[in-house]
Amino acid sequence: MTAVSDLVIPQPILDELVAHARSLDPYECCGFLAGTGNRVSKVYQIKNIVGLEGAAEAASFDEAKVRRLSSLSPEERAEIAFIMDAQEMFQAVKDMRKQGLTLQVVYHSHPHDPARPSVTDIKVANDWEENWSRLNLTLPVYLLISLMDKSKPDIKAYWIKGGTVSPAGLASV
Repeated sequence: MTAVSDLVIPQPILDELVAHARSLDPYECCGFLAGTGNRVSKVYQIKNIVGLEGAAEAASFDEAKVRRLSSLSPEERAEIAFIMDAQEMFQAVKDMRKQGLTLQVVYHSHPHDPARPSVTDIKVANDWEENWSRLNLTLPVYLLISLMDKSKPDIKAYWIKGGTVSPAGLASV
């Protein structure tokens, strides 16, 4: 794995992530960050489709999470989970390749919870681990934006590999 402390995210991009999270609050936002070398240069905001009928069942959520989501309204589902729109995901990857960028980060917000991976976040990241290599993409850092304290969003990053979570340091410029 790359030394994550070498991953640099410019402050305007961090500000854009917070704005994206706030614009969808109380629902979770999601997307990708891409760049070259160790520097993030582009944000890909991707639609959260967890509220669509059948989306939770099609995701790699555990059975308990699917049961819980199935009992909620689409709006309530979007407050506690995210599923990225597949078409938008693949358009983002296509654009990254066209621009000569590398996928570096998968991000999403936690409107009501801390900036740490949930059990579901870890399971989904674990399930996607082999998909990244199949798509010829590197294992991304997972970045979370917590809006628990609306006046002071908290941003933290993690490596999730083999079901194990380890903190990742980020530098902003």
